[in-house]
Amino acid sequence: MVDKQAANVESGFSFALMAGFTPDSAQQEVLAITEGVLSVEWQAKHLTIRCNIMQTGLPQLQQQLQQLGIPLKQSRWQNIKAGLKGFTDENLRAHAVHQHQCCGKPPKGH
Repeated sequence: MVDKQAANVESGFSFALMAGFTPDSAQQEVLAITEGVLSVEWQAKHLTIRCNIMQTGLPQLQQQLQQLGIPLKQSRWQNIKAGLKGFTDENLRAHAVHQHQCCGKPPKGH
């Protein structure tokens, strides 16, 4: 049986960056070695991070980006996207550790 706590549940998020920002190599390296981060892809105005949500989540990534001085674009749309992504990741995390009950067995404790 697979250990549910050690499950690898992969997810990703694309952060919109402030116009004109270019990350330096130190920022890129720190992000790449952050626990749970599987890949980091820099584009002109976006940063896409894929991670194992059992080890890290969107709030931790946002905090890490802020500490590194990486300016994220702040808009209503970005807030909606982040809220929806947080909700989705929480559901994925919950489903990964949930012990499913077989339909042919009564619930435990009965």
